[in-house]
Parts: sequence; C-alpha cells; structure tokens
Amino acid sequence: MQNMQQQSEILCPPNTVREGMAGDLGDVVSVREAGYSCGVARRTLIWDSARYLFQGALDEEFRTVLLLMAIRIFDVPAYFRVILTSIGFFSMIFTPLTQQLANRSRWNNTQVSAFYFTLMGVAFLGAAFATSWAIFFFFVVIARVCDKQQIPLMLNVYADNYARRGRGFRVGVALACMPIGGIIFSQFAGYFLDKNPNHFCYLSFLASFLALGCALCFLRIPARKAAMERHPPLWDNFKLLAKDRLFTLILLFYSFVAIANQMTLPLRVEYLAGHRRGLDISYGTILAIFAVIQPLASVLSGPIWGKFYDRVSLVTMRQCVTACFLVGIPLFFATDDINMIYLASILLGIGRSGGVIFWSLWVANVAPKRELGEYMSVNAAVMGFRDALAPIFGYFLLIYGGPVVVGVAAFLLLMFSMLGFEYIHGRPAYRERMAAAGQ
Repeated sequence: MQNMQQQSEILCPPNTVREGMAGDLGDVVSVREAGYSCGVARRTLIWDSARYLFQGALDEEFRTVLLLMAIRIFDVPAYFRVILTSIGFFSMIFTPLTQQLANRSRWNNTQVSAFYFTLMGVAFLGAAFATSWAIFFFFVVIARVCDKQQIPLMLNVYADNYARRGRGFRVGVALACMPIGGIIFSQFAGYFLDKNPNHFCYLSFLASFLALGCALCFLRIPARKAAMERHPPLWDNFKLLAKDRLFTLILLFYSFVAIANQMTLPLRVEYLAGHRRGLDISYGTILAIFAVIQPLASVLSGPIWGKFYDRVSLVTMRQCVTACFLVGIPLFFATDDINMIYLASILLGIGRSGGVIFWSLWVANVAPKRELGEYMSVNAAVMGFRDALAPIFGYFLLIYGGPVVVGVAAFLLLMFSMLGFEYIHGRPAYRERMAAAGQ
C-alpha cells in the first residue's frame, strides 16, 4: 500500500491527495483520488493538445485562406476586408456577456466551447458554398466571433483538472501543438493552391471538419458545471476593474507589452518586403521567417516556459517574457543583417510562446477560484480591445515616423511595462495573492 501511494505521488502533485485521513482506509482513498486526478490530468492534456493542433490549422485558415478568398474569389470591398480582420478582436469585448450566459446555461465550459466550434464548422461550410461576397462575409464573421468567445472558458478547466505545480508545463505542452498545426496546414494549403489556384473552397470545406474536430476534442475533456449562487447583471464582470486594483494594474502594464508586440506584427512583413535598404530578401525567406522560424521557436520553447512558470513567481515569468520582446523587436527593425533578423525572429517566437502561457494562466494566480471565469472574461475583453487598436497605432507611427520610430515606441512601452511590474512586485497585495496561490 505504501508503494502504491509513493507511485501515485510521483505521477501526481501531492496536493491532489486528500489530507487528514489515517489508517489503511485513508491510504486507499488517497491512492484512488490521486489515480483519478492523474487520469483526469492525462486525459485533459491529450485532448487539449489535439484541439490545439486543429486550432492552429484554423488560425492559418483565418490569416491566409479566407483573406485570399475575399480578395481573389469574391472581390470583397476593401472596407469589409478590414472588418474581417478586426471583427474577431472587437467581438472579444463581449466575452464577459457571453461568459455570463454560459454560466446560466446547463452546459459546462467544455460543452459550451464545443458548441462554439460546431457553429464555426457550420460557418466554414457556408463560406465554402457561398455564391456572393455578402454571404461569404456573413459566414466568416460568424466563424471569427465564435472563435474568440471560447477563449475565457478553459481557465476553469485547467484550474480544476491540473494541480498548481504542474499546470504551466501541461498547458505549455498543449500550446506547443498550436504552431505545429499551423505549419502543417500552411504547407499543405500552399501546395494545394499551387496545383489548384482557384479551388479555395476546398480548404474552407476542410476547415469545417477541423472545427468539428476541435468540438469533439472539447467534449472529451473532463469538466464540471459549477453551481451558480446568483445571477449578476450581464455586464457585472467589468466591475472587477474598479473593485480589484491589483488585477487592473496587471492588466494595464501587461497591455503595454501586448500593444508593443501587436502593433509591430503586420509591420514586420512590410519592413522586410518594402524597406530593404540594399538587402535583397526574397519572398521565400520572408515566408520562412514568419511561417517556419518563429513557429518552431514557439514549439520548442513552450514546454520550457511551462516548467519555468511552475517554478517562479508571476512577475519573474512576465519580466523574462518581456525581455525577449525588449531585445527582439528593436533588433528586428534596426538591422540589415539577415542573421540578426533570424535571431530577432527566434527571440520573438520564444517570447510569443511564453506570453501565450502567461496570458492563459496568470488570472488563476490572482482571482478567487469561484470567479475565474469572470476575471478571465474581462482579461479577454481588454485583450480584444487593445489588439484591435494596436495595429492602427503601429501604422500611424510607420507612416509619420518610419520603422525606427516604431521600434523605439515599442521599446519604450516594454520598458514602462517592466518598471510597472517591478512596482507591482513590491506591493503587499501582490505578495498576499501569491502566497495564497502557493507561490
């Protein structure tokens, strides 16, 4: 019996075993609970990794295939193409409302997530058979909105199914599957479109099956339905910004990092393609930087960031991720050396991986467990607002100041963020929350 208990503690973190029991009966219950928790964590990791593999492919569908269809097949007006690229981010402002509606339903979070991706599958199918740009636009908007509404729902599942000590590593492993799916899909889509340049609809049809695959994976992830003690107003979640000052400060200083990164994402392609300053960079090299080098850096660094997240404080994790952007973004815009551009791209890929893990989990270290969904929905709403406006700000700086100004502005935002997190680190409220979270 003692050997069985030791094995269960190796496979699962100690806090999955119920304390306070004595004797053989207590040992039996502890081992059974530890085994159950291990099984839940393992099953969650397997199916979450599978859905991220599908979702990575869907992200490439959004970024490339649907935009090409809008331009080459349906000749969607330019104004509506801009809406297609930004509507997903703007729709995240409504995640507190949809999260409240999900709480009031009889479904748990993974079932609601499966519902969103089922709707996405239907929307992709409609886009594949669309006969006019208006119908195509309608279905793509539905797909983009459903894709973003699901984001706040998994944090509760991670908090329930993963012990605190190994949560970051498991989420990091799952997230590493996302760029793998994107790389596979982009390579297949490129090869297919080279052979069949006018058959975009088949890729949209494929995306429908990928979305349904995500839905099935969500249904396989164990989740519980939390009992609702009250039904607050639908917009009540936003009151957390006024009620919880520490949460708001972290959101504020984290937003500076996100804006610095997001405002430079579309500009990196334009910088390499249109601002070469004597360096002849081929389009194949540009595609390799953004479709291979950065995703591979994200894949390889994801589990490492996850382990790191489990072992260090929240601020330490955030500062290390920010340091990657602090070096990578200015280096990318300030050099003509292709090897330095490669290095900057690797740093940005590593930083993106750590940033995604941090964004997915940091709320669990700050928010009360009963309110994780509410806090995460506000986090998603703020993310959508800033990510929609950041590229506009970046293009404004590029037009009136040039790439160097963009790099300097990003550098200053990142430095201000690092100073802000150092301020947070010294606050008693932060130390109390981290102690309560086991850090």
